[in-house]
Formats: sequence, structure tokens, C-alpha cells
Amino acid sequence: METIREKRNILCFIISYVINNLASGVLYDTYVNYLQEVQVSIATSFWAFYGYATFISALLLLAVPKIGYKKLLLFCSLGTSFAFFGAIFLQYDWVLYAATLLALTGVQLHFIMLSPFIACYTEHLGLKKINWYTRTYYMGYIGYFIATYLGGAFVVKAFSVVSGITYSAAQEATRYITQLSNAMYADYMMGNEIVLFLFGCISLISLIPVLFIKEKKEDFVTHEFQDKISWKQKIRGISEVLLNRYSRAYLLYWALISFAMGLFTSYYTVYLNRNLHIDKATSSLTVSISYIAIVLFMFFTPKCVKKFGKVGTIFFTVMASIPFMILIGCGNYLGDFVVPVVGGALFIRAGLANLSSPVDSSLSMDVIPKSIRPIYTSLVNFMAGIVSILSGYFTGGYLFLEQSGYQKAYFIAAGLYAVAGIVLYKGLHSFNHKEDQIVKQEESL
Repeated sequence: METIREKRNILCFIISYVINNLASGVLYDTYVNYLQEVQVSIATSFWAFYGYATFISALLLLAVPKIGYKKLLLFCSLGTSFAFFGAIFLQYDWVLYAATLLALTGVQLHFIMLSPFIACYTEHLGLKKINWYTRTYYMGYIGYFIATYLGGAFVVKAFSVVSGITYSAAQEATRYITQLSNAMYADYMMGNEIVLFLFGCISLISLIPVLFIKEKKEDFVTHEFQDKISWKQKIRGISEVLLNRYSRAYLLYWALISFAMGLFTSYYTVYLNRNLHIDKATSSLTVSISYIAIVLFMFFTPKCVKKFGKVGTIFFTVMASIPFMILIGCGNYLGDFVVPVVGGALFIRAGLANLSSPVDSSLSMDVIPKSIRPIYTSLVNFMAGIVSILSGYFTGGYLFLEQSGYQKAYFIAAGLYAVAGIVLYKGLHSFNHKEDQIVKQEESL
């Protein structure tokens, strides 16, 4: 049975996660578009900064057995807020670099803590623990959806107020930002800064639920960590688990997915606005509607897991999303139908690709024993950090040197998704529907 404290802690985490995702929605939408104007080198290699942030987050996660989750959650909220404030008030190049890294670290650390945090309070629930992963994910995406939509709409509204024109006129003007007059461009930038400041303040609110979390030492320190054993013994024991074939298959799968994600996930509205010339508000609305699909599709996650198994669910959703990625990349051929068709493709792709997100988190915990979950999570994110940095350098140093690169990214990512799905299925399909036996199988060898 779940205790009152366990439920309260999970609920407080979910609330803080939702608020943090409000900041995350603005970070990956308004902030990236803002960087396109003030520091394009950061914008085009944004995923490299995501990789650096992943490394930092993974290092910080290693501190969990010493300090717990609560202190790190407080850092997430403060870091994201102060990053937004620094970017708009201190517009030096080094500040923008630091602010980008700090903001991404804040939202990424919050995200990677999700799996071990939920796991430590749902260990006794068996298969029912997937329900808590699902609730956390879809509630987080609700926040992400709201922020992505409001970020674009608020920018246009602030732009219209500052420039003294109607909302519709401001919306139309954002279709071709490069053609704005100097005065209108300055007003547009002011609109972005107002929105970033607003969501920096909102991010601070996530401190409140975190302060209500009441954790005990046994929540984050297991007996295995408390035992006085040598570092050599710890490393040997961890290596025996991390280097098994099942964890290798999952790591390779996640590496391919992480590289592919870096080619397009941070640049949805950049592609829609600058390649397909869809106005800023409509671009943000189109992307935000796709996040509704994520929430809706996640309601089917438990049923899909029951029917297809965890491995089968991930494989099916990854492969099924590929045709829609290709359709999005062909948006310039759709003429007057570009908004509904690309919007529909974004909607279905997002839903399919993310239906398995809770399953991903759960499966990553299934392949290793409880005692080293924080360390294994760090390893997964270290690896993801490396490929994210490579992905960012690829986009910043090659793919996005031409505007057409934002279109080509969808075709390259589709190919990587196909390979990733095959790798995962071939590596773990024998444990489909019985993922809880993965670690037991390895321990018996």
C-alpha cells in the first residue's frame, strides 16, 4: 500500500514538474527563436548545449545518495528562472552561453530525476507503477503545451502592444521577420523579452511544492549504498550489470534516438516560421496542439503495454512515427494545405513517439537492480549527452548553415529512428511482456 507520505511526495513532484515544464516549453520555443536573433551560433547548435546540460545533470544526479532529491529540485527551479533573467538583462555573449546552459540544466535535471524519484516510491506496486510514470508524463506535457502555445501568442500580443498595432497585424508581420523595419524589429525583440521575464517568474513558483516534499534517507540511500565496501568492489559490481547485453542494447537505442532528436525537436517553430513561413502565433499553436496528442496518447500507454509489452510498445510507436516525420519534411510542397497537413502530422508523430515515454523510463529501470539506479541513470544520460553534443555540432557546423537544413533534418532523423527501433527490438524482444526478468536472467548467468 502507498503511504500518505509517498503519495504526497509524488504529487508534489508532479506539480513542480508541471511548472518546470512551463519554463521548458518557453525554453524550446520562445527562447530558441530569441537566440536566432541575438546569438545565432547558440541557436543552431542548441542541442550541443543540451548535451552539456545532460552531462552536468548526470553529475549532479550522482549526489542523490548524499543529499537526496529535494535539494536538486530546488536548484532546478532557481537555475531556470535566473537563466531567463540573465539572458534578457545581461546580453553579453558569455552570459547567453551560461544562461542557455543553466536553463537547460534546470529542466533536464528535473526530467532525468523523474525515473529514479518515481521508482523509489512505487517499488512495491509492480506493474501498476507504470500508472504513476504515465500520470507524471502527461501532466508535464500539459504544462509544456500551455507554455508553448502561450509563449508564441504572448510574444505576438506583447509585440502588438509595444508597437501599437493590432494583434492580427503583428501576427502577419512575424511571417517574415527578416523583412521587419528596424523599429518593428526592436519591438518584436521586446515582446520576446517580456515573455521570457514572465515565465522566469512563473518558474520560481515551482519552489513551493518542492518545499512540501518530505523525504527520508532510506528513500534515496539503499542498504547497498550504506554498506562499507571498497570502490573497486562497487565498480566491479556495477560493471557486471551495465556491460550486459541488455543494457548495451538499451544504451545504443537511446544514443540513436538522442542524436535524432537533436536534429529537429528544438527547432519546430523555427522550421514552421522560417522555412514554411507560418506566422509566429500559428507556429506555436501548431506545435502546442501536438503536445495535446502526447497527453491523449499516453492514456493508452497502460493498455499498449499490457497488449504489446514494454519492448513491443516502444518498437511500434517509434516505427509508426517515421512516415509522419517524412511528411513534415515535405511541408513546402503542400501549398495552401501546409498548416492542416503539417499540423496533423506533427500531432500524430508526437503522440506516437511519446506514447512510449513512460515505458522508456520504466524499461530503463528494469534492466538494472534498484541499488544502482541513480548511477545507471547517470550513465544513460552521460551517453545521451555525448551524442547530443555531437548532434549539436553537426547542426551548428554543417546541417543548419543553410536554411534548407531544417527541412533535411526530418529525413535524417527518420532514418535514425528506424535503426534505433530495430536495435531495441533485436536486443530485448526475448523479454517482451516479462521485462521484470531481465535483471534476474543476468544474475543467474
